[in-house]
Amino acid sequence: MVLGDNDKGLTRAAWWLKKLYVDIIAIATGTNLGGLNIVPTTIDLNQAAATYTLLTGTTQAIVLEKLTFRMPNIDISGGALTSISIHTDDVTPAVLIDTTDGILANLTEEASLTWTGALHIPVGTIIQLTIAGGAGGTACVCDVIAQSRCVVAGGILA
Repeated sequence: MVLGDNDKGLTRAAWWLKKLYVDIIAIATGTNLGGLNIVPTTIDLNQAAATYTLLTGTTQAIVLEKLTFRMPNIDISGGALTSISIHTDDVTPAVLIDTTDGILANLTEEASLTWTGALHIPVGTIIQLTIAGGAGGTACVCDVIAQSRCVVAGGILA
């Protein structure tokens, strides 16, 4: 925060308090430019073979830096599911977790699959999970956590 015309009457301590307030609001609302935003969601693998929305880029562009997928302590080996993949809905999709990494043999109890990198997600881009083969055979709600930074203040995943 730069000292502006509206700040000329502030003491140095008051200016720093104002800056701290602005920073806290930005962090609390997930709009801190360049600051880390963490967005959790869940997905149940006991669904038909199809593509499901996990997260959508809203308001402003973001850079996705990490996506973590974690299985619960549930055995789904008896279901029809053969693999999962996580990707964007772009014409040329960015693949975060492919079917080789998302194969059933890797979807054991409490297993984690993680992607790390830097991926530009513009407004309206959807991060999706595709289930191949069929339902997992039992309720299997998995945790998905996305870590990103906004390119323009206000950029978030929802």
